[in-house]
Amino acid sequence: MIDKRILIPVGILAVIAVSVIVFFAVRSCSPLESGSEKALRLRQNTLALVQSYLEKEEFDRALKLLEDLLIENPDDVDANDLWNAVLAAKKAKEALESGMSGATLAEVEAAIEAARQAAARILAAADRANYAAFQAGQAASEVQKAVDEADSKTSEVSAAANALAEQLAAEKEAARVREEQEKAAQAEREERARIEAEMAAAKEAEQRAREEEAARKNEELKRRLEQADSFMKKGSAAVESGNLRTALSNFEQAAALIPEDEPEIASRKYTEMAEGLLEIARKTSDSTIKNEALSSALEYANNAVSSDSKYAPARFVRSEIYNDQKKPAESLADLEEAVRLDEGNYLYVYELGKKYYRSRRYEDAEKCFKKTVALNPSLETAFFNLGMTEKALGSYSESVSAFKKAIELRPSYPRAYLEIGRVLNRTGDYTGAVDNYLKAIDGEPGNISALRELAAIYSTTGNYTESERLFKEALALGAGDAQTNYNLASVLLELGKNSEALDYAKKAAETDGSNAVFLYTYGLAGERNGMIDIALTQYAKSIAADPRYVKPRINLGNIYLDAGKTDDALKQFTAAYGIESGNLEVNNNLGKTYGLKGQYDKSVEHYANAMKLDPNDIDIRQNLASAYVSAGLPEKARDCYVDLLKLDSECWDASYELGKIYVSLGDKAAAKSTLQNLLDRNPEYVHAAEVRSLLMTL
Repeated sequence: MIDKRILIPVGILAVIAVSVIVFFAVRSCSPLESGSEKALRLRQNTLALVQSYLEKEEFDRALKLLEDLLIENPDDVDANDLWNAVLAAKKAKEALESGMSGATLAEVEAAIEAARQAAARILAAADRANYAAFQAGQAASEVQKAVDEADSKTSEVSAAANALAEQLAAEKEAARVREEQEKAAQAEREERARIEAEMAAAKEAEQRAREEEAARKNEELKRRLEQADSFMKKGSAAVESGNLRTALSNFEQAAALIPEDEPEIASRKYTEMAEGLLEIARKTSDSTIKNEALSSALEYANNAVSSDSKYAPARFVRSEIYNDQKKPAESLADLEEAVRLDEGNYLYVYELGKKYYRSRRYEDAEKCFKKTVALNPSLETAFFNLGMTEKALGSYSESVSAFKKAIELRPSYPRAYLEIGRVLNRTGDYTGAVDNYLKAIDGEPGNISALRELAAIYSTTGNYTESERLFKEALALGAGDAQTNYNLASVLLELGKNSEALDYAKKAAETDGSNAVFLYTYGLAGERNGMIDIALTQYAKSIAADPRYVKPRINLGNIYLDAGKTDDALKQFTAAYGIESGNLEVNNNLGKTYGLKGQYDKSVEHYANAMKLDPNDIDIRQNLASAYVSAGLPEKARDCYVDLLKLDSECWDASYELGKIYVSLGDKAAAKSTLQNLLDRNPEYVHAAEVRSLLMTL
């Protein structure tokens, strides 16, 4: 038989144990519930921010937030689905903006809309989950109250642990608590099911509404764009035929249909209109139509830039319009912005390089052309322009390399060969220059520039016959310019074909009567042909055209000397000396003129200047020695002749004059030695009889 005294304490202990278990079970539930609510709220806020970024098409920020959610909970299926939708939208838009084949605006809009709908759907689900968590929290609060009551009961049972009557009450209370907990859990399950059903129904209704609205908008947008495209095609047809009025009318109607809330579409359409009108402006020769077309084109280009300031083609076409309107600063600014927006577009970079080159910003042009050939290594004109830029910078080796690269891409490239010829001519490589000029002519036989420049090289190198042939060929091809006629006249004068030279020199002077060199050459040809009147007239005209040009003054002075007009000659030589005091010919002629006028001191001065300029000129030394004699300076004359004979021991006249000076100085021994040496070395000397007579006196 069981002892009842033992049963009673055991029952009490059982009640206490149940109460303690219930207490700690419910207590431990509350912190978990609070952590779950916080996580739900954080997730809900994150999804709301993702939806905001999607509306602004800031895809990278949205993807970063979703990645944070997935790192926190890799099993979050909704977050993963939304991440994929946002990534798809981002890639679609990038494909369209890069001009990828097959990418369409409709596909981009569909991808973005799908991402936005997914965000809205998942955010709505998060809202409902948060609400359910709130309801669960309310239920948990009720349970907590029950736990508090259980605590109170447990305390009473503990206080009356030795009372049998209270044992039964404690057991009953424990049973009641268990029943309340079960009811609360059941109520929570039912409430959650109700909320989930309501959320599902709301989600479905919202999705249907979104789909219907999107379909309506897409249909309306499609209809407007189809109408706009119809007018655009008509406008483009008018552009082809050059009909400005029809083009403007159709473009205006198309513009009215462009949706303002679609800036990218609007910018592209406006750009197309601007390009069409620019084409009309460039085709027409009517200045009124051109100006109106450019003005209208600029208006549409401005609209394009206003609609989407990041659309590079809009900037480019506006740059072209400004260029045709003679607004270089505005044109350059837009082209630079186009390159900044689309730095991978080789055409934009190439055109910017050309604009820099024309503005003489050669270093900037060099950078652009180097970038162009890096982007498009098969563009031979970019290599050609790089060569021109390096040439302008004085980088001749790099210039030739660039031209050669252009030739590799286009073997028949006369302009490239011509420019290589010019560079090599400038650096003194006449052989290489001739070779490239010949290749330029071979590729383009009618290239007058190549013919003239090659002829000039032949003239420089003394091949006057070939130079004459090429200059005549250039003239036969229609050159007819003053420079070519002048060049040919100069070559003919070198060849001694004075009569023929006169005709070409005359043509050059008549074609450009302001060019002092052409006038001088005409005068020189006249003088060579014995036509002194022509010489005098043309030399005077040359001086009038350029008072600082000394050649006509020298020739005019010599004509005056020959005519015995010493004072007129001196006037020209003195003027020439005032311009070029270091001119050998001027000083030599002044020495002669002052000698004729008996001003031997000045004669000596200028002959001495001439000798310093060319110490090896025998004639100048003879003139100086003769001036010393006339000036009464026999010792100076003696020294001058001695130095002269060191340079040319066979200058027989100098030996004869030196002998006479020794006689005048009383140095008979030196005189006899010098004169005898002269006869011994040249018995047939023209003045041998006079030398012998002089020796007889010594």
